[in-house]
Amino acid sequence: MRAMDYTKLGKTNIKISKIGIGTWQWGSKSWGYGESYFKEDLEKAFRAAVDGGINFFDTAEVYGGGESEKLLGEFSRDLRENIIIASKVLPNHLTYKGVMKAIKNSLARLKTDYIDLYYVHWPNPIIPMSWTARAFNELYESGLIRAIGVSNFGLKRLIKFDELTDGKVSADQVKYSLLKRDAEKRLLKYCLSNDITLVAYSPLDQGAVLGKYNEKELPKDIWRRISIIFTPINMRKITPLIETLHEIAQEKGVKPINIVLRYLIEKGAVPIVGVKKEEHVKDLLKTFDFNLGKNEINKIDLILRDIKLSKVRATLEAIRRIIKP
Repeated sequence: MRAMDYTKLGKTNIKISKIGIGTWQWGSKSWGYGESYFKEDLEKAFRAAVDGGINFFDTAEVYGGGESEKLLGEFSRDLRENIIIASKVLPNHLTYKGVMKAIKNSLARLKTDYIDLYYVHWPNPIIPMSWTARAFNELYESGLIRAIGVSNFGLKRLIKFDELTDGKVSADQVKYSLLKRDAEKRLLKYCLSNDITLVAYSPLDQGAVLGKYNEKELPKDIWRRISIIFTPINMRKITPLIETLHEIAQEKGVKPINIVLRYLIEKGAVPIVGVKKEEHVKDLLKTFDFNLGKNEINKIDLILRDIKLSKVRATLEAIRRIIKP
């Protein structure tokens, strides 16, 4: 197994692994916590990630109602100086006082004196951005946070918040995947040119492109039942992509997940992947055992250009799945 690859976090000197661990599912009963996976599973996954060289862990005050931060804080208590923790403040907490209260609570749950990367989780058009930026500037100057980030910000909002924080924004976390490529239009290029790390969440399209599901075999959890991707019409449309990913993976001696993640890394993003068990981490680490050449990237790009996901019909199919799962 090759050594982990690292990159600089935005405008800072912080080094992060080129794959991060997402903890949205940690402590969340809606994802099956306490039934299909347990605290012990998550701790084993955390340890496997650290042992494999992954040092970038992503959480938020809302994940698991705060349980995600608590678990990450507990698991990392003896390794704090070796890992990079990113957390996020909810959009309804973006007043100056709201941010200050939110980070106090997050620090307590994480059992740490500082957060490496602190994001605005979602923009809130009702609360003036200047109020939020004032709080973030103070947190940065006080050392309670080491880097400033935004999440789900388009280019205009990103530029404005960067200006309000005197050019200190180091990351924008957005949905970026093979089937969700809006970031490639303008945002990714801007980030790469301005020392802002583009962090990609949901990089695996919730597993849609990995071959586990098809038009007849669809996931049953609520999060994917409401997705227009996991509908018969769209699963048919992405079948050529699934087949291509499997073909390249077979040639490389890895799994489709590794091809997808390597593709996004080669595009310049840092993907965040949700894991619940140790074996999931072991799969991730194989992403650094091979290279993805230009011909292979172009092959995937050509397939993607021909995929036009259905919206109206897929929405109706998703509604039917919710009513009659």
